[in-house]
Amino acid sequence: MSIFLAGGDPKPVQDTSNVLDATETVHIYHPGYTPLQLMLILVAYEAPSGQRGVPFSVVLDACRILANNQDGTVRVVDADVDLTAPDDDKSHLLPPGRYTYHVTGGEARYAVCTSFRAWTPPPVLPSHWDLAAMGARAAPPTSTASTYSAVVKMDDGRCAVTGDVSRLENSHLVPEGEARWWHLRGMNAITNNIDGINSPPNCLALRADLIGAGMDKGHLVFAPYKGTAVCVCLTKEMADFAVEYHLRAIEMPRRIHPMNVYVRFAWGLFRGFQTLLRDLSRDQSVVTIEEPNFSYVTTPERKRTDGNDARRDEQEGNAYGGDKKQGQEQSNTDEGPLLTDDDSQGSSDDNALEPPLDVNTWTERDVEIAEALDAGLDGRPLAPYEEAAGMYRGYSKAIRLKHEYRKQHPEVSAVRRARVARMGEDDDEQSV
Repeated sequence: MSIFLAGGDPKPVQDTSNVLDATETVHIYHPGYTPLQLMLILVAYEAPSGQRGVPFSVVLDACRILANNQDGTVRVVDADVDLTAPDDDKSHLLPPGRYTYHVTGGEARYAVCTSFRAWTPPPVLPSHWDLAAMGARAAPPTSTASTYSAVVKMDDGRCAVTGDVSRLENSHLVPEGEARWWHLRGMNAITNNIDGINSPPNCLALRADLIGAGMDKGHLVFAPYKGTAVCVCLTKEMADFAVEYHLRAIEMPRRIHPMNVYVRFAWGLFRGFQTLLRDLSRDQSVVTIEEPNFSYVTTPERKRTDGNDARRDEQEGNAYGGDKKQGQEQSNTDEGPLLTDDDSQGSSDDNALEPPLDVNTWTERDVEIAEALDAGLDGRPLAPYEEAAGMYRGYSKAIRLKHEYRKQHPEVSAVRRARVARMGEDDDEQSV
């Protein structure tokens, strides 16, 4: 009697012929200068069709962000004709080559964003990002500042890209190191999420090696393609990974706010091409968007726990500038050193400090942004992600009312870990 099963022959040697040598690229230039100024070099990986190129929608998204949210068109270098996708389907591939990006309106020397800190997110997402596949199909699960990471891992259960169930880490879409940017740009109001940067709508479970060596280097991002969310590999460093996962559909968790995915797309661009963009910013002839002064932006204070001073000091060095690289400046404000893109804290928070305290407060700027967004809801249907985020016509009035109440009753703000319950949320010990 035998209980053994046939193991079969060894698996064949892996076919590596599809691994790109990264010489096939899409070069994007600014047309307003002589010689042309190079802005982007996107690797033309092989698409599911077997053809090499970059999805036209991804090219336009990237160029729009670098042009500070100005729509535009792409042309072959030295051509006068705008490129249009067949049947207006922007999922078609732009083949390797040299192209220029022209903004709508014809401004030749349009200003360029050369860093994430200089970029301002749009108040409303581009229409093709307004898809159920990009997230925001349901209200986020209840969590606190100390439990959101565990909630994300439990809610997802596996890596959003590979499907692996081991080596999972909680990854921020908008990195935690960009907390000052988040507050200055009014992201609480834009996403209608009082829980802020450290909350489930901004977090995704990923395999650990895809975070530090992938997303945090700007090598891969997420974007819409043919009506679904996909993984997009941008740089040559992801050539082997791209064979299996470039333009691979992913299931974006229902709780994710698509604005956070869009911001991560922008962050990845600026991170992945920071050397090229830094060189562009140093050219005195090129018009660029200036970075605001982040040194005055106050972020919530972090809890300092006994027995963790050494760990805290080491991590604060990473998160808030710490031992700066030679030639970098520090701000002497009470809020800590001014961050630069090179020193941004990564996306994984598994080794992070205690989460911020008392983050569930609206600033006056947040309220003003919410009121402006609310005014923009008149005369148009709400986008699905706006409805899922709890926005409705007149929603800012409740925010203003609560904000004024807290100003008049500061003792409410003194309650640590307190939060205002969302409409319809169960009354439990985490809500007041």
